[in-house]
Amino acid sequence: MSPARLLLLPLLCVLLSGCLRLPAIEPRTLSFRAGPAGSPIVAADLLVSGVVPADKLLSIPEALSRAPEGSLLLVCWKDTALINFWGPCSHVARKMGPGLMADQPGLSQRAGLRSTDVLLRRYAVIVIDTGVRPEQLSALEVKVKQLEGQLYSVSGAPDTSYCSDYQNALQRAVGLPDVIPFSKGWNALLPSDALKVPGARVLWVGVNEAASSPGGNV
Repeated sequence: MSPARLLLLPLLCVLLSGCLRLPAIEPRTLSFRAGPAGSPIVAADLLVSGVVPADKLLSIPEALSRAPEGSLLLVCWKDTALINFWGPCSHVARKMGPGLMADQPGLSQRAGLRSTDVLLRRYAVIVIDTGVRPEQLSALEVKVKQLEGQLYSVSGAPDTSYCSDYQNALQRAVGLPDVIPFSKGWNALLPSDALKVPGARVLWVGVNEAASSPGGNV
């Protein structure tokens, strides 16, 4: 077992114990399919309905290519397992340039710029408009540089972050509202809740039907 997974075990044991009555996250399994082209995407219903307008349903490489710089990348496995107990869409990153994303990947790595190629093995990448405009990208890049090397932690300790609050910090740096709301039930910022923000706009959904089961970091 990897050191990262060993470090996760105490947290997982607490989360899965009967002492915590955590709210269920649905759906536990994703299955996206094409709907009528040109129809709107209701972000809050997307994971449950699984219906994506045919003109918005792409391969993951194409969705990543079309994603505007500054947009949010909600990253999903097809199923829920021990390693992604927050549900299938258990990670979030941000497009920063061709083939690049700003990311807080997890215990084994630190925050900063990474290649989007690591997302190609996932089941889906949902591209969400964050409201970041071209003239704000330079300020976004400055914040990414400032947070580079930050350690992963869900504790809220200084100079640490996890994927969701890292993205909220980037959002605030350009004067925009948080992209992921706080979940009182989980006492955390759940990546998939980015779809529940009022006015959330899904631009593209990239799907990889050959995706394997969850495992390891992003």
